[in-house]
Parts: sequence; structure tokens; C-alpha cells
Amino acid sequence: MNIGIIGLGTVSRGFLEILQEKTKWVSQKFETDIKVVAIKDIMKGNMYNPKGIDIDILLQKLDKEENINDDSLKNEHPLSKIEDIDLIIEASYSDYKTGDPAYTFIKDALSNGKHVVTTNKGPVALHYTELNKLAIQNNVSLRYEGTVLSGTPTFSLIEECLAGDDITEIRGILNGTSNYILSKMAGGESFENALGVAQQKGYAEADPTNDVKGYDARGKVAILSHKVFGVDLGLNSISTKGIDAISKKELDAAKKEGKNIRLIGSLKKTGNTIEAKVQPEALGQDDALSNIDGVTNAIEISTVYLGKIMITGPGAGKLETGYSVFSDVLSVIKNF
Repeated sequence: MNIGIIGLGTVSRGFLEILQEKTKWVSQKFETDIKVVAIKDIMKGNMYNPKGIDIDILLQKLDKEENINDDSLKNEHPLSKIEDIDLIIEASYSDYKTGDPAYTFIKDALSNGKHVVTTNKGPVALHYTELNKLAIQNNVSLRYEGTVLSGTPTFSLIEECLAGDDITEIRGILNGTSNYILSKMAGGESFENALGVAQQKGYAEADPTNDVKGYDARGKVAILSHKVFGVDLGLNSISTKGIDAISKKELDAAKKEGKNIRLIGSLKKTGNTIEAKVQPEALGQDDALSNIDGVTNAIEISTVYLGKIMITGPGAGKLETGYSVFSDVLSVIKNF
């Protein structure tokens, strides 16, 4: 399988490191050779080699912060037009207003018969119905495991292990940055100090708006609604309140009652109605989500037959998010 990569940031770097270690295993396990043949990155440059890019050399260049540009794609068509590419990993920047540029990259790739693996939340949250329809029409796969809990296998669990069961409710800590800040504030730090530390550690962006106002969690709730219930809620219909207005008084009051405040994204199905919201909640110690600290994410899934199931995992990280891409690539190989 020949792969093209759009965007050479942390996610793609993690994927490449895992692929470097697992290339032989994949070949033996699936009788398929994975080759990265093309890369496009607006900052680091472009590469193209139909015989396969040498990942060792590529990673060495990235370690040295060197430009990878070899001019081989300077006048080439977009990756979606290159015939010998089977799958495109889309890991460019996107936003929650339009989903672009990722939305356009994904749409073009699917339209041209390429499988797509993405960790971009914007295009999936905003345009899932259209993109999924394109994938079906062109008999290709659209995979996005890394959009909700990084590398923790949320969608794999839902699709495979819970197949045939009925999900009635999903509650989760879906944003590691906000959870880290709340954990620090519960220990006595101010919101400003906790946010500053989160930025220093790389958990929060220079502009933390999406995290602290709940927009990132809202996007993940929208994606879960698509995946689990097949319902396009629309971001504006999801009631959303972030953590930026939480006061020390509220935290102290929760602490006195033996509770922890957590930013919870939830979906609840009652009949044909789906209730979706994102908001801080004071959770008692008997609530499984109450004691999830730091940048860890967690989802509690309520089902008819199995009752409640909870999965936890890292909400960020190079190898963690890179693994979500790797697992999605393996799913494409197994299914196609």
C-alpha cells in the first residue's frame, strides 16, 4: 500500500516512527508492504519517491530541523491526483468554522478514490455526512480514530466489541488540556497559572480558546453523535460551557462536598431524541469520571446489554496520536 502524507507535524512524525519499527511486522502479518511515497508540508517541504521514501533519512532530517524539500513535488498535482497513492494521511491544520484546509484535502482525496485517515476534528465534526457519502460512493474508507481520544481505540471498541449492543448514553472527559487545568486548580493554583503551565508543557496552544471554552470537546461530541447514533447535530445545537469562568469559590464548594469538577461532554438518547452538551460538572467520588486527573481522557459508555463500560487513555502525545493513524491504516489494509 502506497501512502501520501499531508502535514508533517507531531501526528505524522509519531506515525512514521511507529511505521519504521513495525514495517517488517506489517509485511509478515498482512502480506502487504507499506510505503510512504509522497509528503507535502507547507513549512518543511515536499518529497516524492514512487519506490518509497527512506524513513530513516527523513526522520534524521526532522531531528536536525532540516527542510525536506527535494523539489520532486514542486510542480506536481495535489497528492489526491497522484495515481500510485492508495491512501492519504491528512494531518494538516483545520478549524471549527470551515474545516479547511483539511476538509478540501479530504474531499479531493475521497473523490479521487483514495482511502483517507485523518486526526483532524474540524472536517469530521462539520462535514461528516458529505465526506462519508463520498467514501461510500467511491468504495474507499474514511477513518478518524484519532479525532476523539487520541490513540485510545474508541471507535474500534464501538464498531467491533459493541456491535449489536445499543448505546444509550456517552459521557466523557474529552479534552486533556481543560482536565489538566482543573486538576491544578483543585490543588490551589489559579486558572491563569494552571493555563500557563499547560502551555509550557505543550498541552495547550498559544491560543487556548478551543480548549478552555469547550469548543474542542463540543467538536468531539458532534463526531461521537455521527459515529454512534448516525445523527448530525450541528455544532451550534450542542449546549456548550467551558472552564474559563469557573471560580475558586466553586472549586472549594465542590471540594468540601468531596466532589471534583470536570468538563464533561455527553450524549444521551431518549427515544428518538439526542441530548448533547458540554459543561463543567461537580462529580462525586462514586462517579468513575471524577478521579480522572491530568491530561488523561476517558469515556463512559452506557449500553443495554453490557451496562456501563469505561475506557481511559492519553489525550495527547506524539506516539499516542501517531498510533491512532497506524491502527486506522491497518484497518484499511484488513478491510480492503
